[in-house]
Amino acid sequence: MQIKDINNGVAVEVSDIDITAIDKSTAQELYDILKERLIVVLKNQKQCPGSYTKTIWEMSNQINNWKQMKWDQYGNEIALSNDFVHPDDYGDNELYPVQRVTGKKINNKHTGIFGTGTLDWHANLNGLDRADGVALQGVRDCENTSTLFLNTNLALNDLDSETKEKIKDLYAIYEYRPDVWAAGAPEYKHFQEKAKEDTSYKMWLLQKNIAGVEGLYFYTNNRCELVTEDVSLKQMLIDHLFQDKYIYEHMWEPGDIVLMDQLLTLHKRGTDDPDILSKRILHRITFPISNFDNFIANNNCID
Repeated sequence: MQIKDINNGVAVEVSDIDITAIDKSTAQELYDILKERLIVVLKNQKQCPGSYTKTIWEMSNQINNWKQMKWDQYGNEIALSNDFVHPDDYGDNELYPVQRVTGKKINNKHTGIFGTGTLDWHANLNGLDRADGVALQGVRDCENTSTLFLNTNLALNDLDSETKEKIKDLYAIYEYRPDVWAAGAPEYKHFQEKAKEDTSYKMWLLQKNIAGVEGLYFYTNNRCELVTEDVSLKQMLIDHLFQDKYIYEHMWEPGDIVLMDQLLTLHKRGTDDPDILSKRILHRITFPISNFDNFIANNNCID
């Protein structure tokens, strides 16, 4: 397995992997790389939904968004079982369920999530119990489109010692705000209903994942209130984090897979052009990296 730095280590590309022939040992090695490097790119992979899901399952033994994988790869809605069905037990891996990210419509009905509107800096970790791992695979009409990824480990390493001292015991209060980071999405009504629930949560600013890698959880688009008397600190951190040198922009090709640790990274879509989004198709899987057995909640007990 070969590892190559991308954009001075913001992400890494891992080669010599074939998801159609993945075994447990290889998947676990890939999982370890993800925990250490946070953003991992796999190129030239077959667009086989069963093989894609099996790769993630062999890494984590869990698929969190199984009940949202309600389409086949062609956009047809399919019946779901309540319990996860392993790809080896499914039958036709080409017709294995997927969660599509697309604005494509069939019979005037959307066949994926986040099909229109903006998709600004966000993470799947919208609370202490959410999956902190996300996989995306480029499928069709994704060429020359992009997704951007922010690596907070590198940004933290570059902070001066005085600022590190200031933030070491700080936490932020967040409120689930899809109207900010997913404005205009077709699912917005669903988001609105969920937002009526008590979706506020607290997170320490400094975080360490299960492999001991340090970074920041700083989800600025979830109505982030940094609890500090220093009124200038929040904007200073925003200005520091969102620099090009900590961001990797992935230009998609069909078959590409990007894996991300959403405790220590954020991501955003590179375009909101409705013509592009009405054609582009990605497949999305969520899974745990650190967040087994309430790992994140147990490290974020804030009174």
